[in-house]
Amino acid sequence: MQNFLQRDLGSSMLSLAVILGWLGLFFVFLRVLTISIKRILEAVFKKS
Repeated sequence: MQNFLQRDLGSSMLSLAVILGWLGLFFVFLRVLTISIKRILEAVFKKS
């Protein structure tokens, strides 16, 4: 029983770390996307 609980805790911690990692990657991607859109818009409005 103790071994099962430890393994379950480990797997839940691993899944939590995976979810947090994907969230972090998503936010970094979103940040890069917004910065690039901002630079494109600045370049477009600077020309006109």
